[in-house]
Amino acid sequence: MDMEKNVILVTGGSGLVGKGIQMVIKSDMREAEEWIFLTSKDANLLNKKETFAVFDKYKPTHVIHLAAIVGGLYAHIGANCEFFRKNMQMNDNILEACHKTKVKK
Repeated sequence: MDMEKNVILVTGGSGLVGKGIQMVIKSDMREAEEWIFLTSKDANLLNKKETFAVFDKYKPTHVIHLAAIVGGLYAHIGANCEFFRKNMQMNDNILEACHKTKVKK
């Protein structure tokens, strides 16, 4: 039986939850899965063109979106609207790329 390979793209791969997922995956790797852990060095997900380039490069079947613009408590107090707007823009780029490239989940 020929199984289709699942390509799971994880944004925010260098964050706390992304690293946690990496640890679990290393202990339970499956042949039919390829895991891609993106960091901010791989692409600026605020940029629609870069976001789509990542999707074109890896062709994910599944996406776990963990990336976010974060700062300390005082950064959020001083610019909470800006953090919110940038994170919404990033979410929109990811969702649009998922939709247009027919990501399963």
